[in-house]
Amino acid sequence: EKGNVPYVVNNGAGVFTRSPKETARIVAEWFSTKQDELKTMSENALKLANPEAVFNIVRDIHELAKQREPGAFPYELTASFTSII
Repeated sequence: EKGNVPYVVNNGAGVFTRSPKETARIVAEWFSTKQDELKTMSENALKLANPEAVFNIVRDIHELAKQREPGAFPYELTASFTSII
């Protein structure tokens, strides 16, 4: 998504490049001379993680759908999501 790259880069959890060669060079450095940098980015990524986000989004959508007229938003929840509502 549009805001993901700046969010990851600005929070020190990754880098961005459009060049496949530059990407390969950076990754190679992470596994050779810049292992500390990779470890720091991994730690920062863990701090940013929000594994429950998708469930919060589903809950919000479900609540909005319940506020509409019956049949205005036909959907059926799968078993994996019914337990969170």
